[in-house]
Amino acid sequence: MPQGPQLLFDKSSIQALTLDEAAILDNLYRSNLPPVFMVECLADLERDRRLMKSTPEQLVGALADKTPDMQVSANVFHLDILKAELSGKLDLSLMLLRPLTPAGREVQLGDKQGVIIDPGPEAMAVRRWSRREFLEVEREYAKDWRAALSRLDLKVMSDQVRDAIGPWRKPTSLADARALTDTIIDNLDPEFILRFGIELLGVPELVQYVMKTWIDGRRKPLRATYPYFIHMLSINIFFSIVYPTQLLKNVKASHHVDLAYLYYLPFCAVFTSKDNFHVNVAPLFMTAAQTFVHGDDLKADLARLAALYQTFPASERAKGLIMFAPHPPDDPTYLTSQLWDIYLPYWRPNSPNRSQVPPDKKAALDKLLAEFEARTASMKPGSMPGYDDLDFMEINVQPKVAKGTNVRFPPEAVSGGSGAEGA
Repeated sequence: MPQGPQLLFDKSSIQALTLDEAAILDNLYRSNLPPVFMVECLADLERDRRLMKSTPEQLVGALADKTPDMQVSANVFHLDILKAELSGKLDLSLMLLRPLTPAGREVQLGDKQGVIIDPGPEAMAVRRWSRREFLEVEREYAKDWRAALSRLDLKVMSDQVRDAIGPWRKPTSLADARALTDTIIDNLDPEFILRFGIELLGVPELVQYVMKTWIDGRRKPLRATYPYFIHMLSINIFFSIVYPTQLLKNVKASHHVDLAYLYYLPFCAVFTSKDNFHVNVAPLFMTAAQTFVHGDDLKADLARLAALYQTFPASERAKGLIMFAPHPPDDPTYLTSQLWDIYLPYWRPNSPNRSQVPPDKKAALDKLLAEFEARTASMKPGSMPGYDDLDFMEINVQPKVAKGTNVRFPPEAVSGGSGAEGA
């Protein structure tokens, strides 16, 4: 079974792909499906039909066709992640740039103990949308979401934040605004930052509990104690101090959605987008261990791979994409091969074609892994979430047998009842 770097994508990057390119992406990358992606797709159901060449249903259905359905995990909603961290139920250092997914169902079959992981409502929705099936509740949600966007006043939000944090100098660039954001957070009273941030981020019901827990715990540094909280708060403060400037062009209500993608950055190794906002802003909120890939660059690489695989004999292609392309080519000129070298360094350990990992990225990844190992070594036996002691684990997915011109699975797997859907 192919694996690949953990990828977070937005709508712009998926929309640009052909079906062949989308099939290869799903074969060579493990994808994080964030809830905000679903929100973006649903918003298209309420677009003005008079301005469209196809119907909204066709538009969303075509996007669902390209959305990963095999190596994909739906991420937990960002506010639920925030609540978990503030309640002491989440340690971000244990994620290792992986999606945070809902727990599977524990089952007992005779004397065997295992877990069944269901696809979740997001994956089920994408599957239905690819069949052009839309629930009425989804249509109503789409209508409400577009109405909410039309009422959203980013200026008011920005003014409220800047009034709360007090007067600061005007940033001279987006990078300077990012550095200024850190300065603001690190120099204001941490008790104020914690109380203000919890209110701002939309979980005011946790204020009293968190404040008491933090004070009783001797007021430990917020960055170390609540890193995800700081990540989310930084995004909001950054946008608020940038908004009155000309550093971001053509700011519109939909940037509220673009911001939400940034909340999921800790749960990926690679983030890809064609959106100018993400191209300019996302790298500022990614660590040295992560990689931003422009959507155009990813599409070009996938197109090269698609062209390469088209040259394979028909007998080889009939075996299924997961069989004849379980990993990218042993060729460092492919972007996908380079990313595998960074995040799966042992996939071609003896090859002379291995690309060099940038020293700063290697150091950041080594540090991340060392912190993970140190953290897990200090944990009590059985407290680390995992599946090592299970007798079996079943992951329920129903990917399409074919996507574009690609048969994805060997004939015996399909005829044997793999759970894959027809093309």
